[in-house]
Formats: sequence, structure tokens, C-alpha cells
Amino acid sequence: MEPQATKEGDNEVKNQPTTCKKELKKEVAQKKEKKRKRKIEESDSDEVVEVDDEKHLKVNARPLNQRITPNQFMKVIKDMPEMHVNAIKDIGFGGFLELDLDAHKSIFSDQLVRSFDPDRVSLVLDKNQEMDITQLDFHLVYGLPMDGELIEEPYQETDETWKELLRRWRGLFGMTSGSPLNSNVIAEIERLKHEPICKDFLLHFIICAVNCCIRSTSNPSLNHKFLYSCMDTTKIKHLNWCEYAYRNLISSTIEWQDGSSFFTGPLPFLMICYFDRLQRSKIENPRQFPLISIWKKN
Repeated sequence: MEPQATKEGDNEVKNQPTTCKKELKKEVAQKKEKKRKRKIEESDSDEVVEVDDEKHLKVNARPLNQRITPNQFMKVIKDMPEMHVNAIKDIGFGGFLELDLDAHKSIFSDQLVRSFDPDRVSLVLDKNQEMDITQLDFHLVYGLPMDGELIEEPYQETDETWKELLRRWRGLFGMTSGSPLNSNVIAEIERLKHEPICKDFLLHFIICAVNCCIRSTSNPSLNHKFLYSCMDTTKIKHLNWCEYAYRNLISSTIEWQDGSSFFTGPLPFLMICYFDRLQRSKIENPRQFPLISIWKKN
């Protein structure tokens, strides 16, 4: 059985702009340089440090770990009331209600992420086979909206409306800064799914879906700055979530392959994309949109 790259919609989206990849690599490099400078500034020792080549090699042989896995999210989306299901579909996130895939600790997942080449934006397989990844693939796999406004993630909390939203949102969890734990937001979803639909329910759902399927963090707190573009919930379905996911797939893989302790990228996406593209002799792969509704644990 030999895996072969196949896909639909190649004529719609072909080559992604190289500027996106260059900007991402530059951004990742700048973050690493800041950390390096901070370590130098904090060190008051003149001792020469030797580089352990064996330790460096171990970085490339370490297991894949994630801070935020789909487990808790998959539990809370079960028995979701129809009214809440329809509200989630209305903002373009209905595909995530089908999520039933959690194999983040497997050897396969580890090898899959290693095989992704962020420069070529493709899965490089054995026997010189290659699977190109485009923004369209995120639409096919997750059913995410395409071609809308780019998602902004401001580093500074200067916008008054943004500051007020964060103040109120953090207050729900007894916080004044940062972001809550995934388990706390999951608990709020569980509570709110038994009440009339509200803005908080939608924002909580988006936060958890993004963190377990698109981009999380290497610490226990949740990735949340993208909420800046979601302050008006009526505009969520008009945002370019495929571009956001595509961009974060590249940056998260660069960070992990460069030695980050946790992989923070879209592992479920990579797994579904890989399985969907395989051609098995005399076996026809199931096809249904979005693909996340087909490829499950079983």
C-alpha cells in the first residue's frame, strides 16, 4: 500500500503567496532572538558554555506533546441542543461539532508533524511523495469560512472596546489579565449550553475550537488575541479563518521543529488531511464535506 497525494479543488487554490511564509519565519526568528537576548542579559556569569551535540539530537527525537488536546472539547459538544448547534453553524464553526479524533500521543502523530515542511507547506512522505497544503484544505477539512477579512491579533490592549471586552471576559473567571485555563472555559460552555444563546457562549466555543484544532499555546493559558476580530459576533462568519489556520500551521511547526516543548498547531487537521489523501488499492475513501465529519477515531 503506497500513499499517493490526491486532492480536489487544485484549480481553485494553487500556490500560496511566498510573502506569508517569509513573514512568518521572520516573526518566529524575532521571537527566538528576543528570548536569546533576554537569557544573555539575565546571565551574570562569564563562564563558557559548551554545546552538547547529543542533547541537540535528542530534540529531534522527542515525543510530540500538546498543552490543549481535543478531549475536553469533544465531551462538551456531545448532546448540544439544536438551537445552540444552529447558532454555531451560523458563525461558520459547525464543522467542529463533528470532532471525534484524538490520537495526539501516538507515534504516528509525532512522525506526521515531523514530515511537514513549513518552507514548502507540504507533507513530505516516503518515496518522494508529497502532499501540498493550501488554505482551501482548511475549508475542506473543517468547513471554515474563506476569503473574508484577515484576523487581527493586537499585542497591545489599547483599543477601548477591546479592553472592555477582555475586562468583562476575564472577570467571568476572576481574572484581571491573561487568559483562563481550557477546563474553565469548557465548564462555562457546559453551563451555557443549557441556557438561551448568548455572546459569551459563542466566544467560549470559538476559543476552545481554535485552541484544540487550530492554534493553542505552549503554556496552560488559552490563545485568545484573535477574539479582537470577533467582538462583533455577526462578523465571525465573514473572517478568513482558513488564512488564519494556514498561517498558524506554518508558524507552529517552525517553532516545534526548532525545539519548542509543545506542538501548538492544528494536529487534527494534519491527520484528516493525510488520511483523506491516501489512495488504497481497491478501497475508495469516503468523501463528505466537511471531511472532519467522516474521519473519526473509529
